[in-house]
Amino acid sequence: MKTICCAIGAALLPLTSVAAQTSEELLESRFRAAEALIDARLARESAPGAAIGVVRDQSLIWSHQYGVESLETGAPVTDDTAFSICSVSKLFTGVATMSLVEDGKVVLDAPASAYIDGAATQDDTGAEEPVTVRNILAHVSGLPREGVADYWADNSFPDTAGLRQAVADQDQLYRPYDYWQYSNLGMAMLGEVVATASGQSWADYVNETIIEPLGMTNTTTDMPFDRVGNGFAQGYYVRSADGQRRPAEPHSFRAFAPAAGVASSINDMARFASWHFRLHEAGGEEILKATTLKQMQRVHWVGAEFDEPAWGLAYATRRYGKKTMWGHGGYCPGTRTEFVMRLPTKTALIMMMTVNDMSPGALVRTVYGLTEDAINAAYADDKKKEKPKKKRGKVKLSDYEGYYFVENYDWDAYIGVHKEGLFALPIFDDDPIENMQIFVHEEGDRFRRKRKDDTLAEPVIFERDENGRVTAVVQHSYRSIRR
Repeated sequence: MKTICCAIGAALLPLTSVAAQTSEELLESRFRAAEALIDARLARESAPGAAIGVVRDQSLIWSHQYGVESLETGAPVTDDTAFSICSVSKLFTGVATMSLVEDGKVVLDAPASAYIDGAATQDDTGAEEPVTVRNILAHVSGLPREGVADYWADNSFPDTAGLRQAVADQDQLYRPYDYWQYSNLGMAMLGEVVATASGQSWADYVNETIIEPLGMTNTTTDMPFDRVGNGFAQGYYVRSADGQRRPAEPHSFRAFAPAAGVASSINDMARFASWHFRLHEAGGEEILKATTLKQMQRVHWVGAEFDEPAWGLAYATRRYGKKTMWGHGGYCPGTRTEFVMRLPTKTALIMMMTVNDMSPGALVRTVYGLTEDAINAAYADDKKKEKPKKKRGKVKLSDYEGYYFVENYDWDAYIGVHKEGLFALPIFDDDPIENMQIFVHEEGDRFRRKRKDDTLAEPVIFERDENGRVTAVVQHSYRSIRR
């Protein structure tokens, strides 16, 4: 819902009170708003399917599914539907590599070529240091992003022999540590490092070391296209001029699977997130030593002016305002994924979608901003939780909650329950969290918008039908209809 900034004079907060809401009720309202925003945006872009989940410590506390696994079969997306998680796969390769480092089978600062029959790029940079396991993990090896061919255009990913040839045929771009350069080629090379050092294939080692111990039963180390519409979500390319989406062809990432080949579900990625939180809190060893995982998540590279991605060993960092998030994003044929964790609060968000022209990262960031405070309040230690207040008023805020829209405009908003009254989340706004409005109750069905300085602005008046159901809201004379 768009508004015109015209104040109607400052005012003190009203004296009327409303029925107190528990922290759990406030969080549930936020999650309903998140569902409304996600559904509206995915529908507008004709996205076939998506799933999102929020993890708090050892539990998946909320999840939401949209659409179908396949337009052909119509099977609905569930929390067990496997999606291609694309480059989030690199976290599994990183953990596998560091497991072998702990076992003494891989040396972080050894040349990667020592583990793959001497395969190395052609180098005329005069580098003082070779391409190593460590600088590949941090994407500062100086390796080019890809091999000599554009595998992503037609999904013609090479086998092991083709990968080694691609490495040998490529020129080193930079000296290690001169520049950050994301490299799928480097992560594919690490898959061969894992295989050589472990005596198993990369896939077998990842399965035995990470996937099986964590009980990730719907996770595979390549794309299970034989299960499309029966547990695996079909990816779709960008929309054509007539609005159609072409399905991504069945493909295998082959030697590039360590960079992009894992498929997983919301339930399984929740287990993966919870493992991080257990290890951080309890210490000790589970798959990795806690100290090793923390070393991986420490920033190993950031640009000289702090204007480049800050990277650990396989783990990327994101800044949500003043908060640091750890994880990785993914973008590959027909699908996109986002996996981020806020380690201090043991909160993770995972989103997967079967299109590659929408950003799950943007939606995840919005959901986090919408729910962060409410999650922290609802899951605070019992001693820190506020005791429930007695209901003091007759206003039932849930009466007003719902999806509101204006015909022929994209002013859609979800109005939900807030600790001070109501919140209005603008569904299609470029920054819905920054532009979210708070409505404070005045009397009857009349509220007032609260400014950032806590003074009150224009009235916001809700309308009811003859049965007492709230049917619309009027603000600045704009009338929004409740679905």
